[in-house]
Amino acid sequence: MAVLTFGSIALDTITMPSGKTHRNVPGGSCSYFIHSAHFYSPVRVVAAVGRDFPKKYLDGFRRCRADLAGLQVIPDGTTFRWEGTYLPDMNNRTTDSLSFGVLASFQPVVPASFQDSPTVFLACAIPAMQLRILSQMRGKPLVVCDTIEVYIRENRQDLDKVIRRSQGMIVNDSEARLLSGEDNLVATALGLLRKYRLEFLVLKKGEHGGILAYQNQAYPFPAYPLAKVADPTGAGDSFAGGLVATLDQAKKIDLKTLKKAILNATVVASFACEGVSLSRLSRVSLADCRERAKKFAQAVSLG
Repeated sequence: MAVLTFGSIALDTITMPSGKTHRNVPGGSCSYFIHSAHFYSPVRVVAAVGRDFPKKYLDGFRRCRADLAGLQVIPDGTTFRWEGTYLPDMNNRTTDSLSFGVLASFQPVVPASFQDSPTVFLACAIPAMQLRILSQMRGKPLVVCDTIEVYIRENRQDLDKVIRRSQGMIVNDSEARLLSGEDNLVATALGLLRKYRLEFLVLKKGEHGGILAYQNQAYPFPAYPLAKVADPTGAGDSFAGGLVATLDQAKKIDLKTLKKAILNATVVASFACEGVSLSRLSRVSLADCRERAKKFAQAVSLG
């Protein structure tokens, strides 16, 4: 089995509340997805970078079993770059600079060898580009999508098409409220599940965990407790990697599998938050993930 992921690969510059700045570290949805998903399933990547993207980061992707046949390296282009500053609570940040580079004109192409992928994760991207990916797939893959507020506001018609062609969706609380028009998060999660006829929906609430909506039931889940967060930038995409890859490995969707997927997702996201960019996640082993998952499951059990 293998997961095809479509999204961004970036070079980030991150300033922490202490004032320390980390320049040109790997970022973007695909970077975090690769490093979290590979524990559970191989990853196929459709994305684009410029010639300025360091080879050492590409080598890091390959060490994570990533197939980069769908990665376009644009010779005369520059890699997508984001610069941001975190506020003291580490829950909020400002975007100080954004340069789309090659993403401004990127036309994604799914290689023939990827078109039979059984699972597809559509990370945040212009919905028309997400639809372009789906139009190139063969068969009926399991599709899980993500989005952000700007696309909900400005590309709603295409976004609705993407969601209706998906079996699952991962979305944060503010995005979910914007999509549904509801304030209550349980009503929001269940309402979106019914509206789009999804098999499941995961509503993320950051450090407060989230809600799984499945078969018209809502199941709350906690986040992994961290006394110190080094960098939460890739937490959401790391969560998606653990969840989607676990579903791909299981080859089925039921409540037991979804709970296991959320457990794995929560654990890899917690590792991502313990280091800047990929610095912690790139040093983690599958044994580390299993050990933390075991301890976390015991800690949250009310039985």
